[in-house]
Amino acid sequence: MSSTTLTPQEAFERLKNDDATTYVDVRTVAEFATGHPKGKIINVPIVFFHPTTKAVFQNESFDLVMEEVCPKETPLIVGCEKGPRAKQAVERLAAAGYENIHLMEAGHAGWKAADLPVTADNRDGISYVSLLTPAKRKQKKKKKAKH
Repeated sequence: MSSTTLTPQEAFERLKNDDATTYVDVRTVAEFATGHPKGKIINVPIVFFHPTTKAVFQNESFDLVMEEVCPKETPLIVGCEKGPRAKQAVERLAAAGYENIHLMEAGHAGWKAADLPVTADNRDGISYVSLLTPAKRKQKKKKKAKH
């Protein structure tokens, strides 16, 4: 597995010049909806926060969605708000067999600080719900086929 760290500017250049690279924003759906890097991007949260207690819950469908959306050879840039969740996601992706993973240092906060293009685009193929639903349906069909 090759895992490197990219600055937000390096991540921007890679996304701009390499159509194969996908940016995986692992922030929550609510955080993602407020704005995210512009480019080939998907939202797959690594954790969820309870709305009142702020307790942290692992996203049990993270691996399922990633495997459905991104083949293992896909070059990935992983980012969150500032870095810790992205590091956790990089470790999880590496354990799942992804081989070309890049951690974007400073996360979305660094992207905004570098004054790089941001969007609130959350359409199908980008939003978590639009990625989760077909992955869950496919998983359900596989389970039915086994029985």
